[in-house]
Amino acid sequence: MKKIFFSRPFFPSHKENKMKNEGDLECSRGTFLKKKFNNLHFLLRKRFEWMNDYIQGGMKVVEIGSGSGFLKFYINEPVILTDAVKNPWIDKVIDATNMKFKNNSIDVIIASHTIHHFYNPATFFKECSRVLKKNGVILISETYTSLIMRIILNLMKHEGYNYDINVFDYDSICNQKNDPWSANCAIPELLFDDEKKFNNFFSNLKIEKQKFDEFLIFPLSGGVVSKIKMIEIPTLLLKLVDILDNFIIWLAPSIF
Repeated sequence: MKKIFFSRPFFPSHKENKMKNEGDLECSRGTFLKKKFNNLHFLLRKRFEWMNDYIQGGMKVVEIGSGSGFLKFYINEPVILTDAVKNPWIDKVIDATNMKFKNNSIDVIIASHTIHHFYNPATFFKECSRVLKKNGVILISETYTSLIMRIILNLMKHEGYNYDINVFDYDSICNQKNDPWSANCAIPELLFDDEKKFNNFFSNLKIEKQKFDEFLIFPLSGGVVSKIKMIEIPTLLLKLVDILDNFIIWLAPSIF
């Protein structure tokens, strides 16, 4: 994978992070419930509501790495929220690389902005193959280290990236194993850019569809867990920004 600018491994320490409340899930959830910040609400709708097209009544749906538990506000059917850390809104504490579910028992697995935190994503997908029913699906929303995203990461020092790893290796360590907030934002690209390679390595899985659809909408949200100050924007204006996002992403996805 060739990157011209900001291509070297970049892993800032947690104390370098210029955003507030890193890892404070209770704070992010409480703030959102107290005053549903419209910018963040708009972002979360974009990230979650499309998933309803793949979920039907009676399906067993599990979210991995639920964090602040926002998913349940946007999905029409019941979802089992899981995380490596116990919080009141979490239904089950599990390790995503060693799920405590029976073989062929789950219809839908949701992973929203969590795969880039896994120390070994290959093991996660191996587990998905085991626990998913026949014709089960994995619904993923993830980051992409475009040029602008790499610049933002270098400025805010919230998360990092490293392209010099092998995500198709069950022994590869892609993040710090004992740090749930360790983040390598290059992981999704390394996994999904070459669909043929992914499909061949995980023989029981197949990438069906991919789409780029966020640019300005993300920084305008002020952050999901870690926060920066941001003015609240009316929904109509956010919709116009979203249209602009779709155009410039189509124009140059490697930049935006």
